[in-house]
Amino acid sequence: MSLSYHTFSESKIKAAHGRRELIRIPNIADHFHTNEPPDDPDAQLFAKTLSNAIDRESFLQEEIRYLETTLYQRIDELSRVQQIIREYKPVLSSVRRLPRELLMEIFFQVLGSVDPEDVLDFDRGLWPLTHVCRLWRTLILNHTSFWTTVSLPGRTHYPPYSIHILSLFLDRSGSQPIFVDFTCRDVAKLPETLFSVLFAQSYRWETCKLRIPVFLTDRLSPGAIERTQLLRHLDLNLDLAYSSPLVSSCKNLFAGAPALRSVKLTGVPLALDTLGLRWSYLTHYDVTQDFPDKHLAILRLATGLVECTIDCSQPWRQQLPGAAAIVTLRKLRILKLKGTASILLEYLVAPGLHSLSVLLPETGDSLKIFLNRSVSRLHELEIEATPMGNNILDALQYVSCLSKLALNVSISPGSRRKIVFKDFLVALRYVSSGNNTTSITGCKLPRLEELFLSVYTSSSEHLYANELADMVVSRWKLPGKIREQELTQLKRFTLETNRDWLPAFDTFKELMQEGLQAFINLH
Repeated sequence: MSLSYHTFSESKIKAAHGRRELIRIPNIADHFHTNEPPDDPDAQLFAKTLSNAIDRESFLQEEIRYLETTLYQRIDELSRVQQIIREYKPVLSSVRRLPRELLMEIFFQVLGSVDPEDVLDFDRGLWPLTHVCRLWRTLILNHTSFWTTVSLPGRTHYPPYSIHILSLFLDRSGSQPIFVDFTCRDVAKLPETLFSVLFAQSYRWETCKLRIPVFLTDRLSPGAIERTQLLRHLDLNLDLAYSSPLVSSCKNLFAGAPALRSVKLTGVPLALDTLGLRWSYLTHYDVTQDFPDKHLAILRLATGLVECTIDCSQPWRQQLPGAAAIVTLRKLRILKLKGTASILLEYLVAPGLHSLSVLLPETGDSLKIFLNRSVSRLHELEIEATPMGNNILDALQYVSCLSKLALNVSISPGSRRKIVFKDFLVALRYVSSGNNTTSITGCKLPRLEELFLSVYTSSSEHLYANELADMVVSRWKLPGKIREQELTQLKRFTLETNRDWLPAFDTFKELMQEGLQAFINLH
């Protein structure tokens, strides 16, 4: 019978000689379907092919054993090479060549870029840095400034030897002034002892943040705290009740702190003799106090304030003072009045005020009275008014130099209330007077560069989206010839509202393409 052949090239793995062979295999498939013996020519060819395959099998098995041995050798060698890379590369790293001064600066930047780390946590902060290498350990241990931030946040569980760890940390700070941040949540002996260790170093306090429960306040006494000559910043949260018998023991607590300039008080009953503070020396006053009338007498003494934040939740409980109670704060630059503290505006004068943040009631002229009396060149104003009243619009006539305005308002559906916001938008719009000029007659806030509006409304029609878009367009495009000394172009606009996207908002997309920084946040 005639034979047909098919050939294929078998890629043989390169041996030492690196040769390739072409194996010719006769077609034997037809003989699988019959029991007849092959013809003599076929039988001879098949026998020769079988003999060659047996020889080839022996060769390939031997070569595979050789290649396996070579492969394992190469894997072992690769492992050794990688180990060399891991060992030698760090040794030759450029970090090892950094000057010590530069390393110190890096440490300061890293450690000062986040909130203070718990000194009792060995996995964070300074402790792991001291275990990197001998050089790092020497630099950190020999530089006392690294150990001057003593932070002890509230813990559920304290590690063993906590007192020893804290004492070691304080010892490494040498005689440097220290920053103390201590929080205690539970009534336990160990936190109380840690508190005592910190108080033993009170003569080195420069900044102090204490958040402690009532049971520790008996430690706060002039006898427990030594000289606080260096103390400049005090943040104290005692959460004391006004009728607590411990109040009297805190009266002269910081009387020996002549350098104290900044205080933040929470849960501390206020009086003129509170903590023995020297009010006339203060530049920063931040306090949470339920009754706003407590602050007027204090502000009368604290005439050197540069920044003041007052948060109250209760109404004025004493008889309202008359005009004779007006307090002048000539150095005040930043004023934040939260809750019912806005009533204090009626009794304050701040001619140098730069930034004001206030929560206004729906009615009342406290803001208008304050701005009219102060005659200040206010640049930043933040108002929260829920609901929005006419008093906001009335007050804007006294802030012609304002460059940044933030309003957080709600628009209620009352007959007059719902158009108050519309009146505000109309008042802020630049109006073209023809002849290619822009009129500023009656226009509010001609210097405004940034406007933030947070508006909550029960209906989209109360948002007056068209009027809102027209106002922003007028302040961005400034139709007509711009007289730079009178009109300023709006540069940044933000709107937060509880409404869905409205067709009028498409205008803001166009303005953004033209360069206006516009942000629309819908909830």
